[in-house]
Amino acid sequence: MFDITAIVLLIAIALVLVILEIFFLPGITIAGICSLLFYGGGIYYAYTVFGSNGAVITLLVAAIVTIAFIIGFMRSRSLNKIALHTEIDSVVPSKVSAEIHVGDRGVTLSRLNPMGKIIVGTHTLEAMAENELIDENTPVKIIRIESTMVVVCKEEEEEEEDKEDKN
Repeated sequence: MFDITAIVLLIAIALVLVILEIFFLPGITIAGICSLLFYGGGIYYAYTVFGSNGAVITLLVAAIVTIAFIIGFMRSRSLNKIALHTEIDSVVPSKVSAEIHVGDRGVTLSRLNPMGKIIVGTHTLEAMAENELIDENTPVKIIRIESTMVVVCKEEEEEEEDKEDKN
């Protein structure tokens, strides 16, 4: 009786470690390695006590029980309670519209630190501040257009630079 209890205990510990390894611990960890050792120990102990037929039966039962537990755990509601259910709603920046030109003026929607969002007319664009950080709701002017974003500066800075260039 003790022999069967020891084998069941070794396989049960291995089963718990496999569940931990698959669902809770990322990568190959000590739990995965220990589960292999416990499975091996249980099957080896069954071999030494019951012979090769006992070891084969133990191996088949352990495999079936492990697969059943993994499938059962995946279908249980307990996995849904710990699973991450957020959706990614961000998109890859697209090409700048042909309606946007150098010199167009807009307003920052977020802080350009140095990247952020601006609105030019009805278009919302990914923008980069050229020289400094620009706070939100600040008027800006497009000074360069790149494939997926525009480079802007504060509108007042552009006017000051134009005055300096004329002098």
